[in-house]
Order: sequence, then structure tokens, then C-alpha cells
Amino acid sequence: MPLVLGLLVAAGLVLTASPRELMASLRRLDPGLLPWVLGLSLLNYILRFGRWEVYLHRLGVRLARAKSLGVFLVGFLLSVTPGKAGELGKAWLVRELGGGPALRVVPAVLAERVTDLLGVLVLIAVGALPFPDGPWIAGLLLAAVAGVVLAITWRPLADVAFRIAARLPLISRRLPSLIEMYDRLRGLLSPGLLLGALAVSVIAWGAEGVGFWLVVREYAPDADLLAALFNYTGATVVGSLSMLPGGLGAAEGSMAALLHAQGLDTADANLVTLVVRGATLWFAVGLGLLALPFLIRWLARRR
Repeated sequence: MPLVLGLLVAAGLVLTASPRELMASLRRLDPGLLPWVLGLSLLNYILRFGRWEVYLHRLGVRLARAKSLGVFLVGFLLSVTPGKAGELGKAWLVRELGGGPALRVVPAVLAERVTDLLGVLVLIAVGALPFPDGPWIAGLLLAAVAGVVLAITWRPLADVAFRIAARLPLISRRLPSLIEMYDRLRGLLSPGLLLGALAVSVIAWGAEGVGFWLVVREYAPDADLLAALFNYTGATVVGSLSMLPGGLGAAEGSMAALLHAQGLDTADANLVTLVVRGATLWFAVGLGLLALPFLIRWLARRR
């Protein structure tokens, strides 16, 4: 389903531009730029894998580095689901590979999502600075980051939520497990660990934003780096909020629209979007597919 949707989105981007103009845009793209863009995406994955390893260690999960990497990469396949909910399957994979109970690993997956969201919001705030009223937008977004951290880590607020949950028949039976998961998540979001994880997130997603900027510069040499970060991370958030698998359609549409609004013609904007999504989302999916046979082999050995 995600592959079909991805092909439909790509076809839509191709058909909404003149094929002749799209080919002209493609000829202007320097092929030597692609290794740099892919390298920046790879830097994103390396940094986030390091954060994943730190989280597993903090939770007392012991898993061989190669198997942990396999789970992390296959997680890219699981992320191409509505709201990235499928990534919770990484907890099941860790359990099946001998890393311990899945409930112990779930907080690591949740902490990844929280710190990624916070890092992207920080980048949007920084990227908004060149625009009119940018400092106000940046201030509001940074306040939102602080608000999210406070809402998640403030125990009295969590206790209120738990008291409400205790009255719900379907949830009350699982409440002890939920409280345990929350306490573990709260530990992963302690100030020192949160600052480090947030820095990783900002650098990792900022690296992909720089890759986006490099591609945009092929068609707009004076493109501003901060504006490019705003466009890339803003489109990423729109894709996530859409709850579509991998943000397909929403991320591409918003990215192309932002580029078009800032001066690129339709063919250039659509081609940049195709190249960048190929070098980020689909590159990650490809790495996940490469790791999948190894993971299947490890799981088969435990049967």
C-alpha cells in the first residue's frame, strides 16, 4: 500500500508539471550532488541509531549491536504507517531477538518520537527567523517545545491522567503497565538525557535539511539555508500530522507548494521534491529492505 501510494504521489508530481520542463529541470541537476545528499541522510540515521542505543542501555536492554542495528533499520519500514505507529513493532522485534520484554522497549520508541518532534520544532523555529514576524513565530514554537516537555514529564499531570484512566474499564486493567512505561519514558526524558537527545535530533534532521538546501540551490543559487530548513521541516511536520503512511502526499504537496510560493516554477519545485523524498524517505526504506533478510534469519534461528 505505501509503495502504491508513493508511486501515485510521484506520478502526480510528474503530471502536474510539463514533462518537457521537468526533463529540462532534471538535466540541470548535477549528479555529483546526490552522494552528498545521501551522505547527509545517512548521517541522520547514524546519529539517531546512536540515540537508540543509548536509550536501550538506559532501559537495561541487552542486544547485540548488529541485531540492534537491524531492528533500527527495519523500523524505517515500520515507520511507513499512519502516524508511524508501526514503529512500536520495534519493541516486539527486540523481545523476539532476546532483548527482554517488549514493554520495557516501548518507552525508547516513544522517546525517539518525542525528541524527533521537539528537534524538528526547534529547526522550524530557527528557519522562521528570515520571514516577516519570524522571531515571534520562533518564540511561540520554542515555547511549544518547553510546553510539550513539561506536559510529558510533569508527574502531577500524569497522575491526573492515570486517575481518569483508572475509571475506564478497557484501560484500568492495563494501568500498572502504563504507569511503568510512563516512569521509564520520564527517565529517558530527564534533563541531561533530553538535552543530548534533542541536540542529536536537531543535528540529524538539520543534516537532511542541508541536503534539501543543496538540491534547491541547483535551481535557486541564492536560496537561504534557514528558509530551506523551514521548508523541509515544515513539510515533514505536515506529513506527520496527516497520519498518512510516511506522510505520503501531504509532505510532497506541502514541500512543492512552499518552494513554488518562494519563487521556483512548478517543474523545478516538483523535481526538487521528488529528489529529496527519494534521498530521504525512500533511501531509508531501501536500507530497511536490505536489513530485513538478516532480521528474518535471526528470528528464524530463535524458533
